[in-house]
Amino acid sequence: MNKRLIAALLLIALCALIFIFTGGSTTVEMFALSFKMKSSLALLSFTGIGIVIGALLKLS
Repeated sequence: MNKRLIAALLLIALCALIFIFTGGSTTVEMFALSFKMKSSLALLSFTGIGIVIGALLKLS
C-alpha cells in the first residue's frame, strides 16, 4: 500500500468517527430552500459531494 492510499483510508476512518459521534439536527439553507436533517446525514452528504468533485477534478 502506498502513502496516498493509507492517507485516504485514514481520512475515511476520521470521517466515519465524526459521523458516529455527531448527534443532533441541523438546518441546511441553500438559496431559498431550507432542509432540517440529522447532522450526521448532512456531513455525509457534503463529504459525498466533495468526493464527486475530487473525482471529477482528477479526471480532467
